[in-house]
Amino acid sequence: MLAALAMEDPVMDDTIAGKTAIIRISLDGGISHTAIPLITTLADAGARVVVVAGLGDPAGDINPALSLRPFTSTLGEMTGKPVTFVDESVGTGAEAKLAGVPYGEIALMENLRFHSDERRAENVFAMRLSVLGDYFIDAGDPPLNQQGWQAALKQILPQPDLSAIPTISREEA
Repeated sequence: MLAALAMEDPVMDDTIAGKTAIIRISLDGGISHTAIPLITTLADAGARVVVVAGLGDPAGDINPALSLRPFTSTLGEMTGKPVTFVDESVGTGAEAKLAGVPYGEIALMENLRFHSDERRAENVFAMRLSVLGDYFIDAGDPPLNQQGWQAALKQILPQPDLSAIPTISREEA
């Protein structure tokens, strides 16, 4: 589990600036404050931060009541950064829309659980997500399926070097 509190760090700036970092957060209980410092630090370091999450149990169907769009303004307020909502989470449409998000800003992708591959074809889903970024950070609650797409994506994309950044535990956040 990763929750980080980071200050401006030139080492991190060198490795993350001009790159895209995918960060998974948990939204079932609202936006957790533990991931906000990490999201903000990545954006401040010049990364395009792609926030991915699942919400509810739409069983692979698009359910407007479970859209992540309403979280866009809250995420923007919490980070103090511009947040662009991307109404897709994988595929060429998501790639094209994400390309329009400047480095140093945040993109919130649509609910991952709208895709049946998220549960049935985890490796394929991880490959589809991997084209969206250069790095992957899993800052959400532990997934129900420890061998799911998160584990597969960790095998495909590296985590950025966060070793020089002070961390805080979930209990301290």
